[in-house]
Amino acid sequence: MRILVVEDDGDVALVIRRSLEAAGHVVTHEFSAEAGLAALKAGTFDVVLMDNSLPGAMGITALPQFVAASPAPVVMMTGHANEDVQTDALLLGAKALVAKPFEPGEIQAVLEKAVGKA
Repeated sequence: MRILVVEDDGDVALVIRRSLEAAGHVVTHEFSAEAGLAALKAGTFDVVLMDNSLPGAMGITALPQFVAASPAPVVMMTGHANEDVQTDALLLGAKALVAKPFEPGEIQAVLEKAVGKA
Protein backbone atom coordinates (compact mmCIF):
# COMPACT_ATOMS: atom_id res chain seq x y z
CA MET A 1 0.00 0.00 0.00
CA ARG A 2 0.95 3.63 -0.44
CA ILE A 3 0.44 5.21 2.98
CA LEU A 4 0.45 8.87 3.99
CA VAL A 5 1.38 9.30 7.66
CA VAL A 6 0.61 12.70 9.20
CA GLU A 7 2.34 12.78 12.59
CA ASP A 8 4.22 15.66 14.26
CA ASP A 9 6.25 13.48 16.62
CA GLY A 10 9.31 12.40 14.63
CA ASP A 11 10.05 9.42 16.88
CA VAL A 12 6.51 8.04 16.60
CA ALA A 13 6.54 8.63 12.83
CA LEU A 14 9.86 6.80 12.51
CA VAL A 15 8.55 3.74 14.36
CA ILE A 16 5.41 3.69 12.21
CA ARG A 17 7.38 4.22 9.01
CA ARG A 18 9.93 1.47 9.76
CA SER A 19 7.20 -1.00 10.68
CA LEU A 20 5.11 -0.31 7.60
CA GLU A 21 8.08 -0.25 5.22
CA ALA A 22 9.34 -3.55 6.67
CA ALA A 23 5.94 -4.99 5.71
CA GLY A 24 6.47 -3.80 2.12
CA HIS A 25 4.45 -0.58 2.14
CA VAL A 26 5.53 2.77 0.70
CA VAL A 27 5.28 5.51 3.32
CA THR A 28 5.22 9.28 2.92
CA HIS A 29 5.45 11.30 6.13
CA GLU A 30 4.28 14.85 6.80
CA PHE A 31 4.46 16.76 10.10
CA SER A 32 1.25 18.87 9.89
CA ALA A 33 -2.31 18.64 8.61
CA GLU A 34 -1.58 21.38 6.10
CA ALA A 35 1.48 19.58 4.67
CA GLY A 36 -0.40 16.28 4.74
CA LEU A 37 -3.32 17.74 2.81
CA ALA A 38 -0.94 19.18 0.20
CA ALA A 39 0.75 15.78 -0.17
CA LEU A 40 -2.63 14.06 -0.44
CA LYS A 41 -3.71 16.41 -3.23
CA ALA A 42 -0.38 16.01 -5.06
CA GLY A 43 -0.01 12.23 -4.79
CA THR A 44 -1.92 8.99 -4.83
CA PHE A 45 -2.34 7.09 -1.59
CA ASP A 46 -4.23 3.98 -0.59
CA VAL A 47 -4.77 5.12 2.99
CA VAL A 48 -4.00 8.03 5.32
CA LEU A 49 -2.91 7.60 8.95
CA MET A 50 -3.33 10.93 10.74
CA ASP A 51 -2.68 11.99 14.33
CA ASN A 52 -5.27 14.14 16.05
CA SER A 53 -2.81 16.39 17.90
CA LEU A 54 -0.96 18.30 15.21
CA PRO A 55 0.56 21.77 14.97
CA GLY A 56 -1.69 24.20 13.14
CA ALA A 57 -4.99 22.53 12.32
CA MET A 58 -5.89 19.64 14.63
CA GLY A 59 -6.41 16.33 12.88
CA ILE A 60 -10.09 16.18 13.77
CA THR A 61 -10.56 19.69 12.38
CA ALA A 62 -8.77 18.85 9.13
CA LEU A 63 -10.40 15.43 8.74
CA PRO A 64 -13.29 16.62 6.50
CA GLN A 65 -10.77 18.21 4.12
CA PHE A 66 -8.80 14.96 3.90
CA VAL A 67 -11.97 12.97 3.25
CA ALA A 68 -13.06 15.41 0.53
CA ALA A 69 -9.62 15.58 -1.13
CA SER A 70 -9.16 11.90 -1.90
CA PRO A 71 -10.92 8.56 -1.97
CA ALA A 72 -8.18 7.18 0.32
CA PRO A 73 -9.68 6.14 3.67
CA VAL A 74 -8.42 8.05 6.71
CA VAL A 75 -7.51 6.37 9.99
CA MET A 76 -7.10 8.70 12.97
CA MET A 77 -4.74 8.05 15.86
CA THR A 78 -4.65 9.80 19.21
CA GLY A 79 -3.03 9.61 22.58
CA HIS A 80 -6.24 10.97 24.12
CA ALA A 81 -8.84 8.47 22.98
CA ASN A 82 -12.28 8.68 24.47
CA GLU A 83 -15.80 8.03 23.28
CA ASP A 84 -16.36 11.65 22.15
CA VAL A 85 -13.20 11.73 20.02
CA GLN A 86 -14.05 8.37 18.48
CA THR A 87 -17.64 9.40 17.72
CA ASP A 88 -16.52 12.72 16.19
CA ALA A 89 -13.83 11.07 14.07
CA LEU A 90 -16.22 8.46 12.69
CA LEU A 91 -18.97 11.02 12.03
CA LEU A 92 -16.48 13.21 10.16
CA GLY A 93 -15.45 10.34 7.88
CA ALA A 94 -12.60 8.45 9.54
CA LYS A 95 -12.67 4.70 8.96
CA ALA A 96 -11.22 4.00 12.40
CA LEU A 97 -9.62 5.59 15.46
CA VAL A 98 -6.52 4.00 16.98
CA ALA A 99 -5.42 4.83 20.53
CA LYS A 100 -1.73 5.43 21.22
CA PRO A 101 0.35 3.67 22.27
CA PHE A 102 -0.20 0.77 19.91
CA GLU A 103 1.78 -2.16 18.60
CA PRO A 104 3.18 -1.75 15.06
CA GLY A 105 1.30 -4.84 13.90
CA GLU A 106 -1.95 -3.37 15.18
CA ILE A 107 -1.61 -0.29 12.98
CA GLN A 108 -0.95 -2.40 9.89
CA ALA A 109 -4.05 -4.52 10.58
CA VAL A 110 -6.23 -1.42 11.02
CA LEU A 111 -4.91 0.13 7.80
CA GLU A 112 -5.47 -3.08 5.83
CA LYS A 113 -9.02 -3.31 7.17
CA ALA A 114 -9.65 0.34 6.22
CA VAL A 115 -8.74 -0.37 2.59
CA GLY A 116 -10.58 -3.67 2.53
CA LYS A 117 -7.57 -6.00 2.51
CA ALA A 118 -8.35 -7.73 5.79
